[in-house]
Amino acid sequence: MPCVITSGYTIDCRENIGGLQAVFLAEFGNITSVAEVSGLVTGITKVVGKRFYKFEVPRATANTSSNATASEENGSVFYTHQVVFPLNKRDSTTANIVRTLAKNKLVAVTLDMDGNYRMYGENNGLYLASTESTSGTAAGDRNGYNITLTGIEKDDFLQVSASVGAALETAGV
Repeated sequence: MPCVITSGYTIDCRENIGGLQAVFLAEFGNITSVAEVSGLVTGITKVVGKRFYKFEVPRATANTSSNATASEENGSVFYTHQVVFPLNKRDSTTANIVRTLAKNKLVAVTLDMDGNYRMYGENNGLYLASTESTSGTAAGDRNGYNITLTGIEKDDFLQVSASVGAALETAGV
């Protein structure tokens, strides 16, 4: 039986803008459930006292992607989620943050420049795939880290409602 196509797509008003404002990260094991309806997250339940941590990013430096890979021969489809962002400092505090991220399985929610929240790594989590720690060369270069988180998911990213996004940093009850 074929999968049912339920709608088409029309070109709408040009209202999009690229880039991220912030990345919110939580330990995968501290998210006990995600309520989702048709690709929209309407609730995130966290372990008591646990929360998402906000990583602010400079304008025009961070991005996300969710790319489908399909095999006609095997009948499979999966999505590679990726979240890339900088940390503009190279000191012991930032190095410890990077070490902690490297040891964790994470869930990420991003706040895009268009004001929308999106979730990556909901079912299988994200792992730190690489970091680049650099001093830069010229005085205006980044002296800090570039972080790349990746994961494999059955589905594309999820949109997160604004009310849920606004409560990410609130500790679970």
